[in-house]
Amino acid sequence: MDQLIGSRISDRYHIKRLLGSGGMAYVYLGEDMILERLVAIKILQPQFNGDEEFLQRFRRESRAATILGHKNTVNIYDVGEERELHYIVMEYVEGQTLKEMIRLHGPLPLEQAVHITKQLLEALMQAHTHGIIHRDIKPHNLLSNERGEIKVADFGIARAASASTITQTNTMMGSVHYISPEQARGGVVSVRSDIYAAGIVLFEMVTGVIPYDAESAVSIALKHIQEPLPDPVQLRQGLPQSLSNVILKAAAKSPDDRYMSAEEMYKDIRSALSDERKNERPYFIQEGHASKAEGGWSDPRLPEEDTMVAAPAVQEDEQQYSGPEAVDEEPEKTKKWPYVLACILVFSGAAFFYWLLPEMFVVNGSTKVFPHVFPHAFPLTQTAVWDGLNAGEGQVLQEGAKVWRQVES
Repeated sequence: MDQLIGSRISDRYHIKRLLGSGGMAYVYLGEDMILERLVAIKILQPQFNGDEEFLQRFRRESRAATILGHKNTVNIYDVGEERELHYIVMEYVEGQTLKEMIRLHGPLPLEQAVHITKQLLEALMQAHTHGIIHRDIKPHNLLSNERGEIKVADFGIARAASASTITQTNTMMGSVHYISPEQARGGVVSVRSDIYAAGIVLFEMVTGVIPYDAESAVSIALKHIQEPLPDPVQLRQGLPQSLSNVILKAAAKSPDDRYMSAEEMYKDIRSALSDERKNERPYFIQEGHASKAEGGWSDPRLPEEDTMVAAPAVQEDEQQYSGPEAVDEEPEKTKKWPYVLACILVFSGAAFFYWLLPEMFVVNGSTKVFPHVFPHAFPLTQTAVWDGLNAGEGQVLQEGAKVWRQVES
């Protein structure tokens, strides 16, 4: 794509140089000739040009993200296409990515890690308020400018890319280290998926390493699903338990055991380095518990006598099965009573109706019809009616006895 350097897109954006490339796009430094400002121009790679469904999703999600005018978000200025070039014009952030910072300096100072996380959460709070889930939070998408401000890139783009690029090895390998267990399973994505990724990013900032690694993307994804998160305290000497607890809660296997929102995590991490919290108990989840909503998670500041155990790793396709001997039959018996009583009352009511009010149906002492309801009804002989009535009464008793025997057995 070097041939684009020096050219102009839509007669407005002058392309200066290549900034980098990823699994789905090239990023160029450009200049907006109308507003006279530097911009970053992300141009999709040519292999996506034939995927019209992806292109429509790409344009739709990118335009949706233009509403996020937040100080910690890389703002999107324009979305367009020209000569089979599909592009996004974004705010240009001069600096380095968080991934580059960690590679260059190793574990970050705790105050800096907390400050970066707070800025990330502020961006997530604003996006989640507008119904936008990032889906691909990772250090590569966190840009630091010359003032030390963090800006989150690629809002809206990850959702468009998920269906088309998830099987591409290069793209998947770049994101799978931060993928939530529910995303790895192909399950429902929510705001708590972003919170999980934020927890993994915080883990990497304070330890200098990623928690899960393997030779293939699939193996890494399985580790997110199955393996417990390594204890950050064991990987960095002097790490306060309070900050470790923020990581453990954000990166819990079950979404229900994580922070409910970015705002909740933000409020917790603000005091994570305070002297009052540095020596709090480790964050644990009650044994056999699957959801915080059921009251099973433990605040680390609860009294010491509360007994907790570490949460087990999530097992894939885990199902509980009880054999036939475990089935409780008593409730089933109880449920039959209304139907038994209804049947007996209906049949008995019909029998008494015919028995007590025969005069309503006697015509000339020999036939039975319904003169007021069905004046042209086919007449029945009185003998036939009474024989049928007596037979019906006996059948009611027989059927009632049969149902009774079934209930008693």
